[in-house]
Amino acid sequence: MKKIKQYRYIILIGIIILGLAFYWYEWKPTQIKKECSWFTNIIPADIGVTKEQAEVNKAKLLKECPTSNSSLISVKCWAMKDTVERPPQLEKEEIREATKSEYDTCLRQNGL
Repeated sequence: MKKIKQYRYIILIGIIILGLAFYWYEWKPTQIKKECSWFTNIIPADIGVTKEQAEVNKAKLLKECPTSNSSLISVKCWAMKDTVERPPQLEKEEIREATKSEYDTCLRQNGL
């Protein structure tokens, strides 16, 4: 018992060093790998299109864009896609399993 009291600071420092080594080499990499296994994709909010807005957009599309089946359609005409009524949607988070490249990139960014 006397020897334990004599070396208590050395034993305490040894336990602290072992605890830090366990954290750094075992716990931290496991947590990083767990976080990198899943990818969160945020789907932005959409204000939606009312029935009246859809009708106005459709009329504008018919007026400004050609109806021929040519392969050249202007970007402006292609971008006017809001001709169908759709309800507003809130921002959503989609969680899915990460792909191999996403997983590898995440590991590199976090130091593994």
